[in-house]
Amino acid sequence: MKLNKKQREQLLVWVAEGLESGEINKRAAKFKPAFQVTRQQVDHYRKTREVSIDEIKEQGEVSALTTGLAVKDNRVKVLQDLANLLITDIFKDGLLWTENAKGLGSGPAFERYDYKEFNAAEVRELRGVLEDIASEVGERVKKQELTGKDGKPLLPPRGPVNLSDLTEQELDALEIAVAAVERASTPKKPTVED
Repeated sequence: MKLNKKQREQLLVWVAEGLESGEINKRAAKFKPAFQVTRQQVDHYRKTREVSIDEIKEQGEVSALTTGLAVKDNRVKVLQDLANLLITDIFKDGLLWTENAKGLGSGPAFERYDYKEFNAAEVRELRGVLEDIASEVGERVKKQELTGKDGKPLLPPRGPVNLSDLTEQELDALEIAVAAVERASTPKKPTVED
């Protein structure tokens, strides 16, 4: 089947997505005007338009990475807007404390009690949004690794330690630590004061 320009362009997009001929034909049936392709046509477009397909993919990836919430500034802006709404709601609209009521009893013995309750849920959400903003702008360090002058970690990796590799100072420190652990784990004898 000979395809018009719009159909060819759409076919290229679907081929770039990596769709097979069966999946393409399902989508093509809904296209206006509808069309159908063979497996050979799809293979032909893959081979002859390889550069175009790569460009379409790159444009799609670049677009996905440079628009909407993929951009850090846009995410921070949305979070700031949300934080401003919560701040207005809590502080300017006076919802830090909310009014609540409880009823006790039933019938003629029913009594209503009005009381104020701290708006913990909304404050917690505001704190979460502020934490997200700090993370986005790099104000929160997620992992911190301490290293020595040589750039190696200060703490040795966990696992068996070869005692012959330790220095005299390290062996002395180890003996002191073992003695302290033994003292702490030895049951204390009861005294008269206990």
